[in-house]
Amino acid sequence: MTNSAAVDPLDDDNPELTDADIARMRPAHEVLSPAAYARLTGEQDVALKLSAETIKAFAEEGEDWRERMAQALTDVARNKRAA
Repeated sequence: MTNSAAVDPLDDDNPELTDADIARMRPAHEVLSPAAYARLTGEQDVALKLSAETIKAFAEEGEDWRERMAQALTDVARNKRAA
């Protein structure tokens, strides 16, 4: 015999987030250790030797150049696998 008790949608075990709760939220990379974040995302810190010209091409478009460069490399890797 199974327990067929109805689930109460107003159960306080999982309350809705308030605006204050949402305002306190931070990205995972800000609150987790680098090792924990890497395990969750599969990201790794690496060192690359890049030409000044390559860095300048990305840096000219804004401070988020590292993220854009990482995304460009990810896109190339996906396209290479798909080929």
